[in-house]
Amino acid sequence: MALAQSVILGIDANRTVKDELTAALKRQGRRRRISVTDLVNLRQAFFQRARPDIQPDPERKQAMLAGTGFHEVFGRAVSTEEFVEQFVEFQGIVGKIDIYDDVPVELKTTASLPQGAAAARPSYVDQLGMYCTMTGRDQGRLFVYKRALYGRPGALKGFDVRFKDLTAVEREMVRRRDLFREALASQDPSRLPRCEWFELRCDYRAVCGCAAAEPLGRVVPAAAVHIAENPELVAAMTALLTDAPPSKPGPQFRLNDLVFPRRAAIERQAVAEAKPEEEEADLDTALAGMERLGFGDALKDALWYGVPGAFARIPVSLRSLKGKVGTFRGVPTVFRSTRKTKLVDRSQLVEEFPYYFDRIAFECALSGHQTGRVVVYYEAVKDDKFMVYDVHFRSLEEIKAEADRRLALLEAGAAPEQLPPCEPAWMPNYCPHGPRCACRPA
Repeated sequence: MALAQSVILGIDANRTVKDELTAALKRQGRRRRISVTDLVNLRQAFFQRARPDIQPDPERKQAMLAGTGFHEVFGRAVSTEEFVEQFVEFQGIVGKIDIYDDVPVELKTTASLPQGAAAARPSYVDQLGMYCTMTGRDQGRLFVYKRALYGRPGALKGFDVRFKDLTAVEREMVRRRDLFREALASQDPSRLPRCEWFELRCDYRAVCGCAAAEPLGRVVPAAAVHIAENPELVAAMTALLTDAPPSKPGPQFRLNDLVFPRRAAIERQAVAEAKPEEEEADLDTALAGMERLGFGDALKDALWYGVPGAFARIPVSLRSLKGKVGTFRGVPTVFRSTRKTKLVDRSQLVEEFPYYFDRIAFECALSGHQTGRVVVYYEAVKDDKFMVYDVHFRSLEEIKAEADRRLALLEAGAAPEQLPPCEPAWMPNYCPHGPRCACRPA
């Protein structure tokens, strides 16, 4: 049973905050912020918003989930909290750079890896070029990781990428931004170019009209970029991933590690556990488990930025755990999105989304708030349906005691089966850690 089921006193739908967020959405033109990812494949980005009812097939969904968490866990293994997942904004375009220390670093996962510089696919270079333009850096780094699949070994390549004309990249970014805005405003994608996935099992092929669209050009022309494979860079990253001594198990714990402690234990072990002396450290083994499920969508804009002064982050800590709690009008608030096709009854919320409510429980306990807030956005329901729930807890001390217990087990390096399993029951079906986590009932 999830922690939340035993500690929640009651859940109220908060219409006041919902109306406030709805007003903020209207002020923003009822559109999402345009991201760097949107600009890479404009037509695909359009249909992701216009047709949320179209979902990837199970095989493709599994592949997408398999690549999601690589960025975060890999980033934290080779860098620090200060430089991982850095938000940037430029000319009305937003982006999140995987690692940004001296130069932007982009991480990509793939099922196939061409030889040489061909592994740096045009869309990868375009995305990195836009990040470099947004930060005013003419050089970036690209890592491409081919996952170990079907008994074939994985591989990691690294590239130094130098851009010769950031001004031209900026012009193309602005042109695409304006084109995308027009398409969203008119709900007409006819002027958008064909996306790169048209011939590659595109989820929107039946409705996208790419066959008649103009070919997709480059944000960064081939002649305006210099790409050099860097084996020394890969060797340095491999050393960081494989040479971690057992006395240093990795980065500090995070709030979500309390919600999914088995996952946290396995991921840390995969990055940091010592190998037997007779075994040579192996990159595939070190990268195992660096993938996790995640969520996100654009309603965050209204929550984080749409009401001036309403949102703030406050630091929280518990021994080796460090984190920040987002608050909306002084109340700890988490935002989550779901692809469920209808709204969940209030009486079933905790059963359907235990991890949402466990997370807000821990945030409230560590920040000293008796009430928290969960904003749930239903991506697959028409008319931008979302709900705001105020969650009242019985005892913060009880929640904090459970946080302390889970953290103590993680700090001690407890075996995954000693930790609470991930919930609800369907979640292990999409977990990349498979039998090792023991979350799935036999």
